[in-house]
Amino acid sequence: MRFADVVVPAEWASETLVHAEFSGDGAGVAPLTWAQRVMWRSIARNGSNHVFLNLRRTVPVSARAGTDLPAAVRAVGVWVGRHGSLRTRVRDVDGEPRQETAADGLLPLLVRVGAQDGAEAAREAAGRLGDVAFDHAAEWPLRVALVTVDDRVRQVVVVFSHSTVDAYAAETVLRDLRLIMLRGGLPTPAGPQSADVARRQHGADRARSARAVGHWLREFDRLPTSPLAPAGPGLAPPWRRGVLVSSAVDTAARLIAARHRVSGSAVLLTGLAAMAAGRSGRERCGLFPMAHNRFRAGYANAVANLGQIGFGVLDLSGRPDFGELLSRVWSASLDGLRHAYYDPVALRHAFEERGVDPASAFQPHYYFNDVRLPVGGVDRVPAVTRDELRAATGRSTFSWTAGLDQASWHLLAHVVDEPAGVGVTLTVDTRHLVLDAVEPFLRGLEELLVEAAFDDVPWPWSPTPAGPPAAAPPAAALPAAGPGIDGAVAYAEFHGGRDATAPLTWGQRAMWRTVAEFVAPAAYRVLTLPRTLAVSARAGMDVPRAVRAVGALVARHESLRTRVRPHDGELCQQASAAGRLPVGVHAVPRPADDPDGASAAAELSARLAGSPFDHAVEYPLRVALVTVDDRVRQVVLVFSHCAVDFHAATTVLRDLRMLLLRGSLDSPPGLQSLDLAARERTAELRRSQRAVAYWVRQFTGLPMNLADPVGSGSTPRYRQGSLVSPAAHHAGRLVAARHGVSTSTALLAATAAVLSGDGGQDACGIVVMANNRFPPGYDHAVATLNQIGLCRLDLADRPDFAELLSRAGRASLDAYRHAYYDPAEFERAFTDLGHDHRSVLAPLCYLNDTRLAAEVDPGTAGPDEAALRAMVTPGAVRWVGKLDRFAWRCRVQVRDAPGAVELVVTADTRYLPAERAERLLSGVEALLVEAAFHEVPWPWSPAVRAAPAG
Repeated sequence: MRFADVVVPAEWASETLVHAEFSGDGAGVAPLTWAQRVMWRSIARNGSNHVFLNLRRTVPVSARAGTDLPAAVRAVGVWVGRHGSLRTRVRDVDGEPRQETAADGLLPLLVRVGAQDGAEAAREAAGRLGDVAFDHAAEWPLRVALVTVDDRVRQVVVVFSHSTVDAYAAETVLRDLRLIMLRGGLPTPAGPQSADVARRQHGADRARSARAVGHWLREFDRLPTSPLAPAGPGLAPPWRRGVLVSSAVDTAARLIAARHRVSGSAVLLTGLAAMAAGRSGRERCGLFPMAHNRFRAGYANAVANLGQIGFGVLDLSGRPDFGELLSRVWSASLDGLRHAYYDPVALRHAFEERGVDPASAFQPHYYFNDVRLPVGGVDRVPAVTRDELRAATGRSTFSWTAGLDQASWHLLAHVVDEPAGVGVTLTVDTRHLVLDAVEPFLRGLEELLVEAAFDDVPWPWSPTPAGPPAAAPPAAALPAAGPGIDGAVAYAEFHGGRDATAPLTWGQRAMWRTVAEFVAPAAYRVLTLPRTLAVSARAGMDVPRAVRAVGALVARHESLRTRVRPHDGELCQQASAAGRLPVGVHAVPRPADDPDGASAAAELSARLAGSPFDHAVEYPLRVALVTVDDRVRQVVLVFSHCAVDFHAATTVLRDLRMLLLRGSLDSPPGLQSLDLAARERTAELRRSQRAVAYWVRQFTGLPMNLADPVGSGSTPRYRQGSLVSPAAHHAGRLVAARHGVSTSTALLAATAAVLSGDGGQDACGIVVMANNRFPPGYDHAVATLNQIGLCRLDLADRPDFAELLSRAGRASLDAYRHAYYDPAEFERAFTDLGHDHRSVLAPLCYLNDTRLAAEVDPGTAGPDEAALRAMVTPGAVRWVGKLDRFAWRCRVQVRDAPGAVELVVTADTRYLPAERAERLLSGVEALLVEAAFHEVPWPWSPAVRAAPAG
């Protein structure tokens, strides 16, 4: 038998694959279904939204089933052969998209080895398979992974393309897969497939479509025509999504549904309409619920994408109470759902003939999609008291999820099943609806439903005053993390500050450019500052006390409750007077394995720092607590580098230690970001002008160490090498003590010497990082103050290393004095000189000493020469990472290490090949070791000496 082509996703090129053979009936070409037409038009206009449209599902397989890999592969082949929709691709035929069902073929299956029940490996596989867009013309519309444990299949991961199935169809085919794996086949016929549905829609169902289009036109005539007033320029992306996970909403909706004899979906839609429309002043509004369209005979088990949007008009006249509003919503939504089966092309043409743009006409109204699936049977009325239901609201959690670039409504709501209840996602267009109203809206919905579960609620149905309450702006979101982080969450309340807006500080502007340039996940480490604070067992620290300390910390430091948003045409920082910060609570499951919680803290720290901050909605701080035997033993904090730098993070940690011990602090906090922004707009302007002028003078005529490429480079282009050197640590201290300089100056001079000693150049330029804590009052500032400065070293007279140290000290002080400036002024100055300000400094080496340890006491004794030379390990440079993009051709970082110093080079291998980058690190070490006990003349290449006897 000849099988159709096998398309393997490129991401699987190096993976273990097997192939499931399939064959089945129904081969041929058909037009797109109505739902497919909507999806294809959306992809053509807005691009693929695969993160939300790919349907991820996992089928666990019992260990008792003993399903081996060949049996599972055969079952998948039978399954795909049974359902034509699973072997249907969408391709252009004569300029029009058509769906083409194959008679037979091969489906590649990814094989992963897991542990225990394979669930963790299945989650990882679902993420990998689901986060990549389908090639609908080449790929089959599903991807499958088999997770094996001890040579038995324990999980089947399936990611469906939304092109040929919807959520209901996915459940239908997964039920069939379970039965096929148990029995080997199914005697009953399959339901209608995507091509079958398309043929009906383009034939017998046209009359139904015409009736639905007529309904839409009549209902539209009843709507007010006024658009929503703009709220501002909006964020990027414009649509932002907040999620409330609540058992109280689930329970209250069930109680209300039983009391009024309606569905739970109607209750949630009524609550959302009440919260949205009650404050709008409109007497009519449009409801747009998503219909699964399984109502017609024969469609209950259809395997196709049938979901379409319904439309009904809600009449709010007469100020109805919540019970009457529920009746009206029930009636309007049923009417809309009955008319949600139509040809979208016919609908669009009908509105366009009236001069109405359907892409924008419905935006001011409300879209609702309850994607929960019925579980069958009678929904039992929960047995719960009023006090128990109200107490459940305290366990609800709010978070932000990824935003959207495109949507057809200003306000969208989705409801999903969650282990802790239901998840209600509210998506708002920030150009028309205020972002700070999202969490109060969802919290208000919860409160409204809890109240309506036991009482009649009169118009205007709002349990809180109109407008977002001042005391509850949105909390920051914990990013997706490991076990425990997405479970228990406490909230640290803070209040008593000021609501204020200010421009970004100079340091924030410089960091923001880095945020825009570093898009690769590997670069998130540059933009987040993870820190861990150990808590003694003797402190007896419980979770509530630690959460109060975190709240007091955020209340003390305004910079920790500041977000970045557009204001009056430019990005600004906005401080919140009050709010709530989510604090993850992670209990160590086996205290004997991790008695102080340090291992759990390290894992949490890596996870929390592994995703970028969304500065428009998140506060610039993520916090998690690690508990051992119900006592807090570790506090994990991850700062955004846009809000704090290394010195500020140290200040904040010191304050948190005191708050954990004492509960309060008497001393006032240091300057915050808003304070610095005000100074930089006034008193510091002249300092900026002097600094920019210094940059221009020092840069002019400066030789570029890495101006010309020397090869094609590696792939990826940037490599990172690390040298952990006790020898460089002790030698740097000895050199510093011997010559009366700092260890940072010793490292600067050594780096300049190794870079330029064999080049014959008359000057060397090195870019350094300055902490900018020298102005009065800046020493305890909690902000991002660090900026780069330029050291220019004169080498024309070929100084020895001792003289180079002296010059490096003076040059670095000059650089630090002129490293506090407005980046916009810097960019203008270099642009005026004909340079590209984004790349003009790339050919220079950037040296960043991030150590926080105090300088050594000059009287402290160091090792003797023999011991120092014995510390040098040839070939100790390790290659630790690769990057596709980086702003510098050579960056050297200096980090603290236990009993050593770590030198990390990031090299553009087109300009600084790996072997030269390795020689740079080992050369700095060798030079410092030589200079610790000997004079080193130009060109500063240390002679090879044997370790002295003894």
